[in-house]
Amino acid sequence: MSQVIFLKIFMHFTNKRRNKPLYKKFLTLRKNIQNSDKFLRFRKKKWQKFQHLTLKFNRKRFYDPISHVLFNFKNFFSRKFKYNLQNKQRLSFFYGKLRKSYLKKLVKSTLKSSKSTSIHETILFIKELETRLDTAIYRTYFSYSFRNARQLISHQKVYVNNKIVQSNSYNLKKGDVISFDASVFDFITSNILNSKIWPTPPKHFYINYKILQILVIEDISYTNCLSYYPFWLDFNSFIRFYEK
Repeated sequence: MSQVIFLKIFMHFTNKRRNKPLYKKFLTLRKNIQNSDKFLRFRKKKWQKFQHLTLKFNRKRFYDPISHVLFNFKNFFSRKFKYNLQNKQRLSFFYGKLRKSYLKKLVKSTLKSSKSTSIHETILFIKELETRLDTAIYRTYFSYSFRNARQLISHQKVYVNNKIVQSNSYNLKKGDVISFDASVFDFITSNILNSKIWPTPPKHFYINYKILQILVIEDISYTNCLSYYPFWLDFNSFIRFYEK
């Protein structure tokens, strides 16, 4: 009996530590990656400067993920590794800590598709990320985080075209309808009401807030992704980093 109790206590603290939001990543990456305000309530000294800078530059900005960056040649080689590392970590953390193996596989398939379709690899890469099922649920504010979206999927509460889907990376297509189990309606409604609804949901989704359904009405194009990211991401350098 005592071993069972010990095991339950151990699993409780293990899961709590594993699922704890990694707000410390905000400090190392110097960005409010998940566009959250919770860290503004932290009182430790190490957060004061970050909170001040976040509030100072809190105006809404738009970043073009298709554009390219030209490095300053001064200290180029010493800064390039740090720049690429932070850029990679920001992207992975923003999309709910995607694994390195998955991202590398995604880059390779994107490059292959780019050669056959003559579409820029950055556009295809963003499209692959934004057509994921968990991304759609997060972008429409039906969940407050990627982790929360993945919990709904893993608990069999999400349907695509009236069929249960348990894959977070399921690729949505034009005409797909996302619906939810009635048991989570109150939870989803609470997420929507507590969200800032900023940035506005992507235009390739039609959202029915009355019956809590999401309809994919068009293919994603690079012209409507300026408000997707609250900070700068250099997709071109990211793809070159994993192309090797």
